Amino acid sequence: MRSLLRSVTNGRKVLLLGYGREGRSSLKLLRESCQGLKLTVADADASIAEKNPELHAEGISVECGAGYLDNIGNYDLILKSPGISFKNTEIKINPEKISSQTDLFLRAYPGQIAGVTGTKGKSTTSSLIYHIVRSYTSNTLLAGNIGIPLFDLVPDINPETRIICELSSHQLQYISKGPHIAVLLNLFQEHLDHYGSFYDYQMAKLQAGLKQSENDWFIWTSDDVNTRLLLKQHKLKSRQLPVYQTDFEGNGIGFSGENRILRVSGNERILLPSNPETMLKGAHNLINISVAAATAALMNIPAPAILEGIHTFKPLEHRIEYVGNYGGKRFYNDSISTIPEAAIAAVKTLKQVDTLILGGFDRGIDYTELTGFLKQFAGIRVVFTGPAGKRMMEELNQAGGHKNTPVFIPDFRQAVARAIDITPPGGTCLLSPAASSYDCFNNFEERGRCFKELVRK
Repeated sequence: MRSLLRSVTNGRKVLLLGYGREGRSSLKLLRESCQGLKLTVADADASIAEKNPELHAEGISVECGAGYLDNIGNYDLILKSPGISFKNTEIKINPEKISSQTDLFLRAYPGQIAGVTGTKGKSTTSSLIYHIVRSYTSNTLLAGNIGIPLFDLVPDINPETRIICELSSHQLQYISKGPHIAVLLNLFQEHLDHYGSFYDYQMAKLQAGLKQSENDWFIWTSDDVNTRLLLKQHKLKSRQLPVYQTDFEGNGIGFSGENRILRVSGNERILLPSNPETMLKGAHNLINISVAAATAALMNIPAPAILEGIHTFKPLEHRIEYVGNYGGKRFYNDSISTIPEAAIAAVKTLKQVDTLILGGFDRGIDYTELTGFLKQFAGIRVVFTGPAGKRMMEELNQAGGHKNTPVFIPDFRQAVARAIDITPPGGTCLLSPAASSYDCFNNFEERGRCFKELVRK
């Protein structure tokens, strides 16, 4: 990695674009690896230099505040942080000048990485793969979109290290090399505030496969319509392994008799029983389990370790998380739900939901499927909140309304209080918003913790 950093920065005018957690990680490794390197840090925060004394070091200049993107065209190499979007700017920049921590990391360790992406399920799946592999060998690392900058791993990597990366569309958009094992779980409407279109978002995700070589593996979910259509339009060099929920022909992951198997060129490997013992709930998690088992198998993890890892893995916070029974009522926190498909899956997983809290920041997602679903489940009491909730309720009313008259309460905390109140004794209340949290929270984790605190009080 350090030699690669010296090579790509040598003789170039370098811009570090964005100075959050990843930007700080990038600066640290660059300063350690490239003695005498001069670079510029650009960030929208006008006070970034005041907050970070390391930016006053020799060789570092800072461009911050409203015009932080004004001089972006003057640089030869732009190391972009994932959260920065060019959507609503007039900036036209040569994509070949744009790199990132993810791009450089994938180039440095091409044969050691399993990268997991998808609109939903990537944190659970990448964490599950890590848990399985870690139970077999300690020489295993997990980082990426899950909250750990990839460059933070560099001191701990040797040629035998297995690396699992959770990768967002923002991280993948400008990569030049794909991971050795790439997983694309699904594609739903998301991040439309960041991309010019849903197609642009899908193409950012697909870079994980498009930038692979012939010796790499691409795992994808066969019943995901958007992925299937995208792969018809774009041919991959890598070896494809579709994931099925039935018996299947050819290469892939699916059922054979009483087992889930991995089949490659006619050779079959048993991964798991058809219904493995696991703490993960729901049909969507059975797909995640199949993907994780196959990925671990491709990383040479034996079947007993795979089975044990799936059995002992504990679900992540904010994902259909059981909060507890309070006042004779059961509460579940599914704050990770930022799209309608996730809310629908949560209701189906729990089977009996009496009260559902929906809404948040409105990113223009199509809620037609969700309103149709709500009309089928007429017994659910629905509390809408936030701008997205207001639009959901309006669309539901336009579609003929709901048997249990839904309510709209703009304030999230008041909406939760109302949901608690109307949930019947012995009933279940579910927070699964189908919308982003940015109307009143920094992220879905903060929203989930707030919900749990309100419930417990």
